Amino acid sequence: MANYFTAGGIIDTNANPQLLDLAIDAMWNRRNEFTGVLAKYFDEEIKDSGLTHVVSSVGSALPLPQKNEDTEPLPYFVPAPGYKKTFILIGYRAGIRVTETQMKADRFKKTAFLVTGQLKSAMQKDEYLRAAIFNSAFTGTDGADSLSLCHDSHPHENTDRGTWDNKGPGALTGANLQALRLLGDQMTNEQGDPDPAELKDLVVPPALRQKAEELTKSERRAEDALNGRTVLIGTLNVVVSHYLGLSSSVQYFGIANREGPNKGLVQYTLIPWNIKNNTPSNADIIIDKRIKAVHAIGFTTSKNVYGSTGS
Repeated sequence: MANYFTAGGIIDTNANPQLLDLAIDAMWNRRNEFTGVLAKYFDEEIKDSGLTHVVSSVGSALPLPQKNEDTEPLPYFVPAPGYKKTFILIGYRAGIRVTETQMKADRFKKTAFLVTGQLKSAMQKDEYLRAAIFNSAFTGTDGADSLSLCHDSHPHENTDRGTWDNKGPGALTGANLQALRLLGDQMTNEQGDPDPAELKDLVVPPALRQKAEELTKSERRAEDALNGRTVLIGTLNVVVSHYLGLSSSVQYFGIANREGPNKGLVQYTLIPWNIKNNTPSNADIIIDKRIKAVHAIGFTTSKNVYGSTGS
């Protein structure tokens, strides 16, 4: 039997007639849970004005001192400037309304419950925006260096020092997971000197949960016929995101231990999510609430995120 309704309307006696139906003896609340896990990987900054946010970076890494005697000309060096990126802050809003007649006629006193989903809807919106960064991590040119989030040849700020790599190989296996962890361990700074990032979390979609748990939590290596011990990858904490896997169920990511803007994943907020009452022109609309935020969620470049397409 079809369940017809108009999502963009108003909660009145036509929107949910079951609440008025004398033939129904019980009415229960469907669960509405939020299962987001990605927010902790984003560095959030609160803005006090403006609808754009331009960000860059500075560094203090310099070339190594050269062999140079007191009477020789002194070599001078300058740190490389960072890449610049502009973020556009976007406004998001949604509203919900309830009529007095609906509230009074409701046999089950459930109408007030219907309006409680606004905040969770906003939290889900942000999680989808964060997940979109991961789901498209291997395509596009949205990074501050005009490359995708995970790429095998990001240019260093000092382009004379070549490139750096945060894109791992192949499907989720023990060898490939070790190779992903090694990318962080062998990371270099803009001068090409060691700047390791220690992977802490292994972020996977639900389809890879079992494989990730087998690889990281087995006392013995899951794919090793010689029954070797699980060592380095066993320190990774498996994090399952139900918002990943929308475009691919085999992509996976290692997240390292960098903090603040060095995470590379960012959120710039002008107006945080908030719920306010509208002032309805119709006195018989007794609930009229809107939820709103203005922010930008994206990335610059990240030596904190290491990913694989899984193929």
